Amino acid sequence: MKSYINDLFKYLDTYEKDYSKFETEAFLQTYNGIVTVFKSLRSDRNQAVEADYYLLDKIKMSPLTSSDLRQLTVQVLISRFESEADNDGRSNQAYSYCRGLRPVKQDITFFEKNLLQLLFSEGGLNNNFRLNTFFLNEIAYFMNNFGRSVRVDLNPEEFECMSAPVKLLELQRRRLALGVDLIKDRTSLEFHLQRVNAIDRLGAKSKLCERYLTEWNYLAKTSWWSRFTEWISELGAKLRGAFSSFGYFRLLSNQRKPAYFKYVLIIIIFLAVAVGVPAYWNSYAAKKLQQFQQKANELHSIRK
Repeated sequence: MKSYINDLFKYLDTYEKDYSKFETEAFLQTYNGIVTVFKSLRSDRNQAVEADYYLLDKIKMSPLTSSDLRQLTVQVLISRFESEADNDGRSNQAYSYCRGLRPVKQDITFFEKNLLQLLFSEGGLNNNFRLNTFFLNEIAYFMNNFGRSVRVDLNPEEFECMSAPVKLLELQRRRLALGVDLIKDRTSLEFHLQRVNAIDRLGAKSKLCERYLTEWNYLAKTSWWSRFTEWISELGAKLRGAFSSFGYFRLLSNQRKPAYFKYVLIIIIFLAVAVGVPAYWNSYAAKKLQQFQQKANELHSIRK
């Protein structure tokens, strides 16, 4: 385990001194390699104490505020170590040291008020989305397992009172606890948020929010052309319905004159487009042909 810890802090140094050489996936694999042995240390107390003091020595070598990645890595890792590996209070020296440096002592409150701000700050983690998603997931995992339970019955009004980073964290916690297809569940908070455009508003908060919601398929990305064709399809259906029977058309004419006027106006517009576009295209083609012939004549004259 010591070799993994050494490698982890080497990656942190590389991130701070020469980011171009930082290897994201290797860093994450090393982090996960350390975490996987935490639970086994509950039964091997001597190894747990030794790992605790080794972590403490490494942590003290540089200020936690040297970089956002160092602070996120150390604070989240050491909190998880204390929660999973320490069952008798003998292996919590590194945790006590890190906790003493926090402006807020409680893990959950510190994560929400401080670490989330590092994740969602402008240019945070060098705009490395892979690192960002990893630590959002780690924080969500920690809160689900060692903090308050996910509220299945969270209502939209309470959700809207949260800040954008906390909203993303809450959505990630729900994905871990309740599944990744909540947006398809008509009874879910996520489905309701999408129906009332709250998801769109959250995505508009920042590029990072938009990226998360898009990755989760909560925010549908459609092109201008797809929106236009969808509108045409809907319009065609309405027109077919309007002219499907003479009686219904007469009802529209007599009782819904504004709607009738709209249909007539739309028909006129489409007729104008149907006539105007070919005329414009013929004019454009004729102009291009004339230019081509003129160019050909010039080349012919030069060759003579």
